[in-house]
Amino acid sequence: MTAIEAAIVASMDLGKLVLPEAIEAVYGYGDDVAILTPDAIITLPIQTFHNYLTDWLDALIEV
Repeated sequence: MTAIEAAIVASMDLGKLVLPEAIEAVYGYGDDVAILTPDAIITLPIQTFHNYLTDWLDALIEV
């Protein structure tokens, strides 16, 4: 996973722009993913992470 993917998911989850440079770490454990930013620790199931990316790509393609 890249910082860009993590930034997209973090932005969608927090409802504000998170730049890839702001991603401090991404950890996978079990069926969850944790994204660490200076403002938050976001913990999501892997399926939700994939859904956010899929939704973002679908929106990008429709434009």
